[in-house]
Amino acid sequence: MDEREALRTVDLTKRFGGITALNKVSFDVKYGEVHAIVGQNGAGKSTLVKIINGIHTPDEGSIFVDGRPVKIKSPRDAKMLGITLIHQERMLFPNLTVAENIYLPLLAKKNMKAGISINKRMMEEIARKYLGLVGLEIDANAKVKDLGAGEQELVQIARALAEEAKIICFDEPTSPLSRREAERLFDVIRDLKKLGKAIVYITHYIDEVFLIADRVTVLRDGSKVVTKPTTETTPEEITRFMLGRSLEEFYVERQEKKTGKTPVLIVKDLYTKPSTSTGVPLKGVSFELNEGEILGVVGLLGAGKTELAKALIGAEKIERGEIYLYGRKTRVKNPAEAAKLGIVYLPEDRKNEGLVHLLSVKDNIILPLVDRLSHGKILRNRRIEENVAKDWIIRLQIKTPSAETRVINLSGGNQQKVVVARSLARSPRIVIFDEPTVGIDVGAKVEIRKFIAEVARSGVSVILATSDIDEALSLSDRLLVLDKGRALGIYTRGEIGREDLIRILSGEPLKA
Repeated sequence: MDEREALRTVDLTKRFGGITALNKVSFDVKYGEVHAIVGQNGAGKSTLVKIINGIHTPDEGSIFVDGRPVKIKSPRDAKMLGITLIHQERMLFPNLTVAENIYLPLLAKKNMKAGISINKRMMEEIARKYLGLVGLEIDANAKVKDLGAGEQELVQIARALAEEAKIICFDEPTSPLSRREAERLFDVIRDLKKLGKAIVYITHYIDEVFLIADRVTVLRDGSKVVTKPTTETTPEEITRFMLGRSLEEFYVERQEKKTGKTPVLIVKDLYTKPSTSTGVPLKGVSFELNEGEILGVVGLLGAGKTELAKALIGAEKIERGEIYLYGRKTRVKNPAEAAKLGIVYLPEDRKNEGLVHLLSVKDNIILPLVDRLSHGKILRNRRIEENVAKDWIIRLQIKTPSAETRVINLSGGNQQKVVVARSLARSPRIVIFDEPTVGIDVGAKVEIRKFIAEVARSGVSVILATSDIDEALSLSDRLLVLDKGRALGIYTRGEIGREDLIRILSGEPLKA
């Protein structure tokens, strides 16, 4: 770190309607530094970075770049100042080549006139140069849509370097990445730091802060709580700053409950077609689910958890096997039929499968209930719809300016709560949660875990598909362990501990 200040904000404030998203936040980052910003969903992290990058304009406050006051009214203004944002969602053109994705923004930045021919060889040479800087050995003429998530992330960084960005902001970059891809990204960020770039790094994962950051700033409810060097704090202290209380107060563990003796769901020797969405077919999976029980389905990436969930709701092709629902042999044809039979599924990919982005919070919640709440299934009763939506907003503590706010404008954790509300508003008998707390902050995780336990206490049967070992152990009455589509065993609560579960998932034999 060369101690030169790259960027500083002073008393930045941003309001959306009656909600103050950012309240007098002062922040700075130096060249050759990684400065992490952490906080729960709705803390103001993304709002701060979007102001820095010209996506939002502040209502109050000032921004300084290289010690000089600047006005950033658009992303173009930010790029001209050497500031760029690596979005959580890939901001690439999937049908263009890697070289085109890296080179075309340079034309826009240079304000080159239409009609100027593009030298294909030069474009490829530039792309290879910057791909080399991020350690990505791929064909510059490959289509972006054919790359993996980690490779696309590095292409975005290569593009930022080609644009001569000196201040690079990362917004939750590891959310879609595997562990290996994330480690590769961290190596690249360390290299960017050595090159003297100023790095602003937003994350939900506190362990990442201590892997790559020099300093960390904690935001809570739109205000800055503290800024500290990472060498002078601990993960526990940062968590306490984020939550406003100790982590122990947020720990959720399901109390033992006597579940019904008659299974509501029996699955026998279930196989699915090899052509499933992720290529992980089920291979002879069997289990029972009792009334009011939480059955944890745990496994690593590619274990078959999602395939099992989708097979149960008719979204995956079953090759052979038997399913008994409420004592009757059943073959569910599709998710709509599953819902009518009292089975609802909360997908892991809530943005693409669980929500209608352009609809409001209210309309997303009541969408499956429109016919039931209408007069003769024709005239909608707006007052009843509003009451139903507001009831769920209160029950799940969904943070939203109003029920009419578009769901796409909510934080990830609150979007997940809307998915939960919409599913449970149907009064199901069986709920399947697929990775319900992935990509959301610790506070929202705890709230959703508490609600899952509450759902089971009400007598609803729950299948909890998760790769979070602590989540599985703390909530489940029994655990079904999967690996590559096969069941490794079913364990009752207290029969297996954390270390034993890790050994099973790692393929190691249990200690005698």
